[in-house]
Amino acid sequence: MSNDTFYKDHWVEIEADRLDRYEAQFVWGPRGNRLLEPAAIAAGQTVADYGCGPGYLSVELARRVGTAGQVQAFDINADFVKRTRDRVAAEGLSERVTVTHLQGDMLPLGDDSLDRLVIKNVMVYVDDPLASFREFLRVVKPGGKVHAIDSDFYMAAFDPIDVADWRAVLDAGIHAFRTPAIGRKMYGIAMQAGFTDVAVEVIAAPDTSGRMLNFIKNMAGYAREGGGHDEAIVSRVVDAASKAVADGTFFALNPQFLVTATV
Repeated sequence: MSNDTFYKDHWVEIEADRLDRYEAQFVWGPRGNRLLEPAAIAAGQTVADYGCGPGYLSVELARRVGTAGQVQAFDINADFVKRTRDRVAAEGLSERVTVTHLQGDMLPLGDDSLDRLVIKNVMVYVDDPLASFREFLRVVKPGGKVHAIDSDFYMAAFDPIDVADWRAVLDAGIHAFRTPAIGRKMYGIAMQAGFTDVAVEVIAAPDTSGRMLNFIKNMAGYAREGGGHDEAIVSRVVDAASKAVADGTFFALNPQFLVTATV
C-alpha cells in the first residue's frame, strides 16, 4: 500500500486481526444511543448507513425504522459487507436492510431518496469531505437530515501513556487518516456544501474499561506500516496501555463530534 492512499487502501483490504479488533470496537451499546439522538431516527424512515463496517449500526437502525422502514447499508470492504449481511440475517432483519459493496465515495442512489443519512467515523477517511457532503445533500429529501459522527484525533487523550510518546505514534501513523482533524472541520464543510441548518454537539465519554486499547493497537500498526516510527516508543505505548487495562488504571477520552445538517 502507498502511504499516499493508505487512508483508503487499508479499509479495502483489512487483515484478519484488525477485522477482529473492529468487531470488538464497533459493538453497539447504550453509549451509542446518545450519538444517534440528534438524527431523530423514527419508524417508517428510509435511512442510509454510510460505511457500515461489520453491521452493528445497521442492525440498530433497522430496529428503529421498524417494519415500514428501510435501511441502505454501504461499505467499501467486502468482508464488512458479508459480515453486515450475515448479522442482519441472524437478527431476522434482511427484509428491511439492503447491503451494497461500494466502489468509491459516491452513493448509487437517486436524488431525494433518503429521510436520514448516518455517517459514523467515516468522514475522516473520504477522499474529499466537501464533495461527500454535497453528495449527501443530493440524496437526502427536503426536511431530511445528514448526521455525521467523527473524531478529531489530535484531541484524543490517554493515561498513563506519556503525552509525547502518544503524539509520536500518532504522527507516525497519521497517513491512516485523510483528514485527521475532521471533527472540528465538519461544521464548516457542511455549511460550505450548501446546508443552512447545521447543529453541532460534542460528546466526550471516558473509557476506563480498555475498549480503546484496540484503537491504540491499530495506531501502533499504522505507525509500523508507515516505516517512519521509533519502535521503542511504539512498543512503550502499547505496553503501557495494555498494563493499565490489566491493572485497572487505564483512562481514555476520544471526543465525538456530532454534526446534524437538515436539508
